[in-house]
Amino acid sequence: MYMKLLLTLLLSFSLLTSFAQDVKKEESILYVVDSIPVIDEPEEGLGTMRNGDVESLVVVTNPEKVKQHGYPSVDKIIFITTKEYVKRPDDVKKIPTTKIMERKGNVWYLKGSTTPYTGKFIDYFFNGKIQGEGSMKNGKVDGLRTIYYANGNKSLFRNYVDGIANGYSEEYFINGNIKQKGTFKDGKDEGVWQDFYSTGAIKRQMNFVNLKPQVTKEEEKFYSLYDQARKLMSEYDYTTAIKKLDQAEKLNSNYADIYFYRGTAKLNNFDFDNAILDFDKAIVLEPLYMEALANRAFTRIRKHQFKNSRTLNKTSEVSVLAVKDDIVIPADDKEKICFDLNKSYDLGDKKAMIVDAIEQYCTK
Repeated sequence: MYMKLLLTLLLSFSLLTSFAQDVKKEESILYVVDSIPVIDEPEEGLGTMRNGDVESLVVVTNPEKVKQHGYPSVDKIIFITTKEYVKRPDDVKKIPTTKIMERKGNVWYLKGSTTPYTGKFIDYFFNGKIQGEGSMKNGKVDGLRTIYYANGNKSLFRNYVDGIANGYSEEYFINGNIKQKGTFKDGKDEGVWQDFYSTGAIKRQMNFVNLKPQVTKEEEKFYSLYDQARKLMSEYDYTTAIKKLDQAEKLNSNYADIYFYRGTAKLNNFDFDNAILDFDKAIVLEPLYMEALANRAFTRIRKHQFKNSRTLNKTSEVSVLAVKDDIVIPADDKEKICFDLNKSYDLGDKKAMIVDAIEQYCTK
């Protein structure tokens, strides 16, 4: 029972308090995962823990024993040890994680220490697998810093000197393909930088000289239109934004972000069919475009929610439509929606609206 409760709470990040099933008062619970107390609200991206990841679980409810562990204000401590932790060599277990450090300004300290930390550090996902590693010197990242995806693939490596990015860097997609590569100088882009799609095709290439990007007049116009469109969208002027993106497309039709933002603008303008077409184009160029996948799913959902809806209010700028509470989505559309939602989730989109939509449309 505790295992089920633990994993449910852990997955939802309700880690410090829960309601006991057989008592009326609120019960505070502290989770200690692989000897690390989870005190603060966990940062997004720490993954999930499943039954198969757990080597052992110990629940401490005796008030005296709880106090002995140094947490007199909690009612219960649940100690979880992962299988990955058990497999770690003792010398690796001694390397601290940033979860037991605190940052003062731009300097890292071990909690309780007045001396900036120097040495290696390793961070882990909740399931015990490595999330990132590197070294610090006088409390600042120094040397090679590597970050990993939950599936074990490398996400990023970057070199630092005194906490500032310097030297060659590469970033990867979750499938292992290169996403971006280039060189930093004192934290700024220097030389040739290349961005890629997960298919291996080049998305863009830019040369930085004296910290300034070298672009052609056509590229300058393209990025100007692109930036103008995004600004217009932030001001809810979707119609003008679409026109700007139409112009940008004529200058560069192989830039996936153009289609993503134009599709999003059309979604907000209730032009659902054309929004889907734009998201399709974005995903053809970048199959792992998490945001485009999510927006395509919600466009199909909104299309059915607003189908044959009544107009409650309409001006020259805004239309307000009635939303149907109960909608019936055809099986083929529901399959497409669930494919996009689940893929977006797998790529890292764990927002509540994604989780809720999966539960509502894909688990029945």
